[in-house]
Amino acid sequence: MYTLNCLDNSLVGCAYQSFTFPLYRSYLQQLSPQGSLVAIGALENERSPIGLALAEIEADRKSATMLSIFVHRNYRNRGIGTALLQRLEVELAKRGCTKVQLNYTTSHSLAFALERLIQKCNWQTPIPRQLVCKCDHRNLDAPWLDRDYRLPSSFTLFPWQEITTRERNLLHRQQQTEQWIPPGLVPFQHETNLDFNSFGLRYQNEVVGWILTHRLTPDTIRYTCAYIRPELQKLARIIYLYQKSIKLHMTRPDIPHAIWTVPFRFKSHVGFILKRFGDYMDSIEESRESSKSLVNI
Repeated sequence: MYTLNCLDNSLVGCAYQSFTFPLYRSYLQQLSPQGSLVAIGALENERSPIGLALAEIEADRKSATMLSIFVHRNYRNRGIGTALLQRLEVELAKRGCTKVQLNYTTSHSLAFALERLIQKCNWQTPIPRQLVCKCDHRNLDAPWLDRDYRLPSSFTLFPWQEITTRERNLLHRQQQTEQWIPPGLVPFQHETNLDFNSFGLRYQNEVVGWILTHRLTPDTIRYTCAYIRPELQKLARIIYLYQKSIKLHMTRPDIPHAIWTVPFRFKSHVGFILKRFGDYMDSIEESRESSKSLVNI
């Protein structure tokens, strides 16, 4: 016999730590009735934790993201996951949320079970969101990385951290009038905590491209954002940017891992990553997203 409880700090302790991802375990110490985090725990005989559903309410207080849901392997296929999710939906609705969403990767061992669960609870059919590729740069021996790509004198490479105020202002003005940078690839959206191999590209003294990277974990760099002005894309300058960034990454044996997360709406860049790196990846998967309206709950 199991019971479900909306958890707060006094009910969590270390008991539920293993029921969510390491990234979210500290969240379990931040639970409160008025807070943005919502956790539903399942207890067997009111003593032993056997499951947990965890969500975070967004800043607008109207939407929420389910961060994780997990049931101990000895208690699966008994309806506990369904009960956890349904109780989580009710609690989010009580706190004013009108929508809950979920993002996950297809490589996760429980992805199929998760899709069955959200289907049972009448969530929207999952849709592909991002290409997710991972590799070890020690195995990244793509021949094009060693080719002698040379830029004409009208192009110059520079560390992104050295972009000038004048160049920033010019990019802002150009984006207001031309909108040549797609939403999601505007470099100023990704400047927090840039890593050492982030570069920009100038053409005739104007910034026309960039590759921006971030440290996800001490041994992993994410290639977050790469783009070249449309009229220059056929010149393959993006290859030069990637070559310089990755070669610099390779000088750091203490950071062997690389990851790319490319939204599927950027079809050309998805194709570029698969063509240039596909044979050298440790894994190629996709992230998917689903959501559910909580209005009638």
